Amino acid sequence: MRVSVLAILAALTAPVAVAQAGDATLASVGNWDLKRSDGSASRGAACLLTPRTQSRIQVTRDRLVVTGLPKNSIFNYQYRIDDKPASTPAIPPSAMQNDGIVALDGDALTEILNGHRFQIRILDKWHEAITEDVDLSGLKDLHGKLVQACP
Repeated sequence: MRVSVLAILAALTAPVAVAQAGDATLASVGNWDLKRSDGSASRGAACLLTPRTQSRIQVTRDRLVVTGLPKNSIFNYQYRIDDKPASTPAIPPSAMQNDGIVALDGDALTEILNGHRFQIRILDKWHEAITEDVDLSGLKDLHGKLVQACP
């Protein structure tokens, strides 16, 4: 069973890496890239910030998103910024479950933008942990550029 879960996770994350690789990089600061994706069918191109190292994390104008998670299988998640205590474990709402994402916005995003390190641990219903640990250097500067370049 463990092998099949890992195979499913690998298949789910493959499209995320391909989508990020095809995006045009507009700017880079620190460990982050500002990318524009012209593949959007909606009006205009979408901009997002991605770590330079392979990651499920993307930052948009108003939220940080962990993408490529198994749909309808997230048990809970917990995050930590810098050396502060970890957040209380949270169960994602059904919209996040349906999309296979974890999204943080508002005060949490503000703290992340002002931080130096972000860690998140996502536990799925099979009790497998998915973790991300990213260096935030350059993120705040690029977020300001994203707001200006991609209204």
